[in-house]
Order: sequence, then C-alpha cells, then structure tokens
Amino acid sequence: MNDPRVLRHVIEAITPASAAHAEGARLHVAPAGTPLLERVARTLAGAQHTPRPRTERRTLLVVAGDHGIGDPGVALGAAHPTVIAAQAIADGTAAVAQVARTARAPIVLVDAGVREPAAMPSTTIALGFGPSSDLSRGPAMSIVDAALGLEAGIALAISLSEPGLDVLAVGALGVGAEVASAALLGAATGTAPAGLGDELAEQAGARGAAHAGDGGLERLAAFGGPETAVLAGAILAAASMNIPVVLDGYATGTAALVAAALAPDVTGYFLAAHAGTFTQPRILAHLGLPPLFEVGLGHGEGTGAAMALPLLDQVAALTIQR
Repeated sequence: MNDPRVLRHVIEAITPASAAHAEGARLHVAPAGTPLLERVARTLAGAQHTPRPRTERRTLLVVAGDHGIGDPGVALGAAHPTVIAAQAIADGTAAVAQVARTARAPIVLVDAGVREPAAMPSTTIALGFGPSSDLSRGPAMSIVDAALGLEAGIALAISLSEPGLDVLAVGALGVGAEVASAALLGAATGTAPAGLGDELAEQAGARGAAHAGDGGLERLAAFGGPETAVLAGAILAAASMNIPVVLDGYATGTAALVAAALAPDVTGYFLAAHAGTFTQPRILAHLGLPPLFEVGLGHGEGTGAAMALPLLDQVAALTIQR
C-alpha cells in the first residue's frame, strides 16, 4: 500500500521560487541586452534560490508509458511504436539521443507502463507498472495506482539528485498521450478544448472539463497515464529540492498540469522549451509559461528540452562573469 505521507511531505516542501534571487540574476545578465536570457535567468535563479544559477549537472529523463485508449488491440512486440522509439533512444540513433549528447545531458529512459515491456531496451529502468485503462470507458487508473506512480517519480528524482543535479529536463513516449492531454487540459481549465482536429481527444476534453472540481490526484487517476504520474512525481520532487524542470511537448505539459494542481507553487520551477503542438500551446498558456522557442517539435520525447540546455548554459555563464 502506498504511503500518502510521502506525497504530502514533498508537496509541503515546495516553496515559491525566490523573487529576490530571480531579480538578482536578471540584473547580472541585463547588460547583454537580451530579454530572453533575462527571462531564463529569472526562472533558473528563482528555482535554485541563488542569484548565480548552475547548469553543469543535468539529466534528461524520458519516461515511457502507454494509454489504454491508444491500445491497438493486438500484441505488436518489438514493432510497437513506443518500443521502436525507445530502442532508437537506447541505440543512439534517435534525434533526442544525438541532441542530448551535444548538450552533455545523459538520458535516463524509464518504462513506467508500456504495452510491450519485454521488448523494451535492456538499459531501461522498469518500474513494473502496466499501461492505463481506456479513459473513454472508465477511470484510466485507480487512485492507488496514480499515487504509486507519483511516488515512483518522486523516488526516481531523488535518486537522480543524489550525485548532484542542477537541471532536470523531461521527455515522454507512449501511445494515447494526446487524448489524455486533452482530457487533463479540460479538467484544468474547466473548458472543453475545441479545434484540436481530433474528435476522440475533443470528446475526452469535454469529459475532463466535467471534472474541473476534482483534486489533482483524482484527475490524474481519471485521465492520466503511467508516464503522466511518474513525470508529475519527478517534477514535484525536483521542485522540492530547488531543481528547475525543462518541459518538452504536450505529454510533459500534461504532467506539469497535474503537478501544478497538486502544488501550485511548482509552476515557478518550469521552463517550457518550445511552443509544442496539439494541446501544448494551451497548456503553456494555462500555466503562464512563455516558450523559449516558438516552434513545435512533436509530442515531446525530450529533443526540445535537450535543445534548450545550451541556452541555460549561456545564462549561467553570464551570471558568473558579472
């Protein structure tokens, strides 16, 4: 049985990002005359509670998990889309692997609940969870499973922080994440997202909007996936340890929505790498996060988050020099 005290302790440990340190860092980089760098400096310094933020120790956490609503209905083994994407990351041929190498960010690949776990790369950290249920037929997860996923993410982030961690970048893999993102966006805003070009997702968004009064854990259980829960837990733990989090596409944005519902102060620890696609622009608008890059890079397996890391390095270097 899960221990609710773990999640409660982490949430209670999250304090607002430091406005004083954020302004101090902004003043350090202001002579460069670049508003974008000033904005990044504010977030990094506010999250780390220091006017001279650090970025050397970073990790790209990519969490894979499949949603029941996207289940193809047949066993695909190594041909499953999530497995194919994970294998490309593990063997270094995926774009995210190449960008992460350039950004000096080691990738930690986690199986939070994929449909074909036996076909996943041997280097994957397997958490032992399965995919979620079909959210169109009932709750995607039980409350207990949602809480266990959050706690697994918390434990994962704490483990990653033990050798020292300045920045956590996140990515996600999994089928059905777009439908879950619409549902959780609807639950966060109380409005059914329209104009997505995906009837199933818009129907899920309408169901989500009907749950706007529910708590964050209840929304996660109703509509989230295993990777949503694990990423949300990792995000919460990172914020509790004053570690900023770089978001990628809508699957990571969905986890950020859940984390913010559980601990509103966590939004001060977010950097949005890019504008994203599908629901991500609306998720970022709801969270009040301007993207660093006005581009969309798919659903967010981590490429965009890795691309943003050199920009963070520039800010850290400026705060040291001045």
